[in-house]
Amino acid sequence: MPSTPEAVTTTIRAQPLGEFCTQLLAALKTPEPYARIVADSLVAANVRGVDSHGVQMLATYILQIRNGGVDPTKAGHVTKEDGVCLHYDGENGLGQVVADRCTDHSIRLARALGVSIVVARDSNHFGAGGWWGEKLARAGFIGIAMSNACPAVAPWQGRTAILGTNPLCVAVPGTNGTSRWMLDMATTTVALGKLGHAGNLNQPTIPREWGFLDATGRPTTDTTAAQAGSPTPIGGYKGTGLAMMIEILCAGLSGGAMTTELPVFRTGGDPLGISHTFIAIDPKRFLPPGEFEGRMDRLVGLVKAAEPAAGFNEVLVSGEPEWRCAKVRERDGIPVPVKLWKTLSQIGTELHVVPPSAA
Repeated sequence: MPSTPEAVTTTIRAQPLGEFCTQLLAALKTPEPYARIVADSLVAANVRGVDSHGVQMLATYILQIRNGGVDPTKAGHVTKEDGVCLHYDGENGLGQVVADRCTDHSIRLARALGVSIVVARDSNHFGAGGWWGEKLARAGFIGIAMSNACPAVAPWQGRTAILGTNPLCVAVPGTNGTSRWMLDMATTTVALGKLGHAGNLNQPTIPREWGFLDATGRPTTDTTAAQAGSPTPIGGYKGTGLAMMIEILCAGLSGGAMTTELPVFRTGGDPLGISHTFIAIDPKRFLPPGEFEGRMDRLVGLVKAAEPAAGFNEVLVSGEPEWRCAKVRERDGIPVPVKLWKTLSQIGTELHVVPPSAA
């Protein structure tokens, strides 16, 4: 009788998974409200199918905290406010906590003045940019969130890792307090975390279209070889240009560390010094209330009216795959790689936090 293949994932429901993540961070002296902000953002990424920025990041954060690279007790402070502009010092706090404060300020300023630009320095990885873009969109604004990152990507025509994966998110408001369209992307062909997720799933190979290079700079589909190499800029020179644009708007404006001034490794004792920028635009300052949202419905309808290409049943717009995945995972639970779950469970044992049972 053939043996049953060993499962590579275990299913955990969102609520207990979030509570477990919160308790792990709280056990490391993270204030409970801060721990919950981080946990909520990570689990929400998993729910939407963005596993590259889900709970697998928690193991990295915990290593940083344990090694003294992050101060989980800090939330940062405003250093300067001038009209629509605000400068924020993250004080090396958890990136999600800093981003939560900054988006609150961005909403406050945009409500008063129609637009806001908030820049932060000396922060850390803030999770999926979509979490912050959607927060701004749910408040009724066109929301833009971006961040620089530790050097991991060679610029176009280069071989040395200089730039980060530098993510960008743009989200627009929809009716009933939702977002209608959301672009959430790295400036590399795929997010670096997708490679980590493939490793956690014990996948020996990755798709060639992910665009990873090995340590010699040659394209590879071998997961292990890619882990020793680097991702490539999306669209070649265009991706490098976008990554530099984000570097300018984040670290350039904040006065923070740029490119190789940031540490290469995210799990050591050195503060990362990451910078973020958040922009909120109030469409009601341009159009009567509700008209912009209606125009977005029309725009989405126009795009989705395109005849599907061969091999596809319909045209999807940015954000749609994630929202559809969320409906399934909210109902059925989140598939967490067994390899990752063993790591988190072991951390739980060390910190005397009991992990939840599988769904």
